Amino acid sequence: MGRSLKGSLRAVAALALACAGVLAVAPPAPAAPPGPRATAASGCAMDNGARGVAGGAAGDPVSVTRSDGRVDQFQAFYDSTATQGLPFVWHRAQSGPGGAYGAWERVSAGTVGPKASFLTATENAAGGLELFWLDHGGFCHSVQGPDGGAWSTPEGFGLTPFPYHGFLVLFTRSDGTLVAMASSRSTQSSMESRTQSPDDGVWQPPAPMGKVPETDVGLSQPSTVTELPDKRLKVTAREWNRDRYWTITENAPGGGAPDWPGQWRLCATSRCD
Repeated sequence: MGRSLKGSLRAVAALALACAGVLAVAPPAPAAPPGPRATAASGCAMDNGARGVAGGAAGDPVSVTRSDGRVDQFQAFYDSTATQGLPFVWHRAQSGPGGAYGAWERVSAGTVGPKASFLTATENAAGGLELFWLDHGGFCHSVQGPDGGAWSTPEGFGLTPFPYHGFLVLFTRSDGTLVAMASSRSTQSSMESRTQSPDDGVWQPPAPMGKVPETDVGLSQPSTVTELPDKRLKVTAREWNRDRYWTITENAPGGGAPDWPGQWRLCATSRCD
């Protein structure tokens, strides 16, 4: 059997945070002059007027188990000093496997949402962290190196699904290649993928993942991603507003831009056996 999404995807393991005790956070960042919403040169929305004060949680927390056994946690928190009313991504990490967590620290002034506080993360082949969050219908991306420290400036990731058509799904191949997938607004494909080689850590441009051969049919995010014994990826996805499932399998295995067929195939059951 191939590697299942649940068995191999370290990226999106939601973990319930402890409710008892006082939320430990890093000291607030220095105040910045309030003003209208700013947009970074990369296209990500920023709220530079927020001082970095963690308030109530938004959405579900995300846990990433590192290759050395440590666990990193991510959570979107509202900020009473925010000028836009949107939450921000915060991060904390264990000092060692099973050890205590450090203080929560805000990743950036990049805002999450609106309407859905989605975020996901995973460890890359170099041992750093790749973080993604929903930003006004698209996705923003930030990276932390293997030694920790500052996060990179948020950048638009280039995958933009239709509203309500799901979020971003990450999958790690057995050779360490990362694949990101989301439904597509393109008239040429129903879903798109981006691939990061473990050799150089560079994300390749979006690649079309084939078209559903019916008009006015859109897909949600992948429901399952499986690496078959021959290393090809098999993906299943539900229609965004209908209880039908579709599947697509790579033509051939390999890194770089995946070689996807031109069309998805309708499944007889939700399992797409």
